[in-house]
Amino acid sequence: METAPDPNPDSNRITSVDALRGLVITLMVFVNDMGETPQAPTLLKHVGVQADSMRLPDLVFPAFLFLAGVSVPLSFSRLFAQGKSRLDVLRKVLARTGALLVMGVVMVNMEEHEPWARGLWGALAYACMALAFAVVPRNAGPARTLLKAGRSVGAGLLLALVLAYRTADGKALFLGPLFTPGDTVWLRHSWWGILGLIAWAYLASSVVYLVLGKRREWLVGATGWLLLLFVAAKSDLPGLLASRTWLDWARPAVDALVSALGWVNGQVGIGGDLGSQASISVAGCCLGSILVSGSEVEKGYPRVRWALTFAAGLFLLGLVLDAPDGINKIRGTPSWCMYCSAITAAAWALLYYLMDMRGKGRWSRIVQPAGANPLLAYLLHPFLYMLVGLAGERAVAAVFFHHSLPASATVLGSLVMAIAVVQATGWIARSGYRLKV
Repeated sequence: METAPDPNPDSNRITSVDALRGLVITLMVFVNDMGETPQAPTLLKHVGVQADSMRLPDLVFPAFLFLAGVSVPLSFSRLFAQGKSRLDVLRKVLARTGALLVMGVVMVNMEEHEPWARGLWGALAYACMALAFAVVPRNAGPARTLLKAGRSVGAGLLLALVLAYRTADGKALFLGPLFTPGDTVWLRHSWWGILGLIAWAYLASSVVYLVLGKRREWLVGATGWLLLLFVAAKSDLPGLLASRTWLDWARPAVDALVSALGWVNGQVGIGGDLGSQASISVAGCCLGSILVSGSEVEKGYPRVRWALTFAAGLFLLGLVLDAPDGINKIRGTPSWCMYCSAITAAAWALLYYLMDMRGKGRWSRIVQPAGANPLLAYLLHPFLYMLVGLAGERAVAAVFFHHSLPASATVLGSLVMAIAVVQATGWIARSGYRLKV
């Protein structure tokens, strides 16, 4: 079968990637707005920690992780084309990871406890993050001056808010031993939040890709090794190493490794955050590697065939891994990771065929703003909650009245909310503001 003509041969932009990202972010806002509303359909609710299944909300987060992995080869390819070294790229990766972790910690703590009346601390925190991580235009002018000043002000005020924060039992958010004698917790990050989990997966997949490059067979192997981290963590790898007598000759080094692994696992889950969930992003890197300049997988049908074959392989891997731990998002089981990766890869193949090969992409205009500015769209929805909360209970009841309606009206209301947030994202972007880390 011949390759279909490229409707835009002079462009290397893969419109289907942006469209799928926009669709995923729109769904993310939709399910977040729906929350755990009692009357919402079962299909639109997250499964519990002991469940062996998944529903639509359980697919959204891993789909974004997969697309974050797809973007890694594309982003790195552009940076290398600009003459950036691997060290330059690594610095950028670390800076982006740190920014996402900061936002994740702030959001987790405001969800667990709001220290000021009517959600004022949270509203100010969102406003400060919007200032601190705004994109500064390259060209000189008033906008550049204003946004640069805004970044400095936002970062300073965000630090002040973090220092002022106190948990429900009166403890500081970070620097605990300094401000609260006897408190051994330096940074209360709980589970890092969605943005934090994205940060760890992005860091792991970026490092893997920096080391392995476009060698897809190695990337596939790395995906498998990361899945094995889940198995190793569940099997108590530190305890296993500590009990092996044949390692006595290297006992000091083994004990140091066990201690280090224990500390790391206390900060970030080795099996889940750095293991199975990171494997989703590395699987995304595999797909992204066929989209970079110089890939031997040609445009058109070869890419569709490769993606569908890859999706089938991921699905079969998920099937093999299903028996030991089942399918569960909260536990980050390997089968859940691979099933979601397979679905996302297949969805991209369909969109690539429709949009990049056939030029049928008008439908994506409704989600395009979220694809172009995913972080802004993601943060805008809870920020809206905070702003409405400041106005009082009547304002909350008026804006989110659909949460008290029957199931069909609740779903429709959350869908309208998601589309409104996405369109507001586009309006803000057209005004010259972008949010990016």
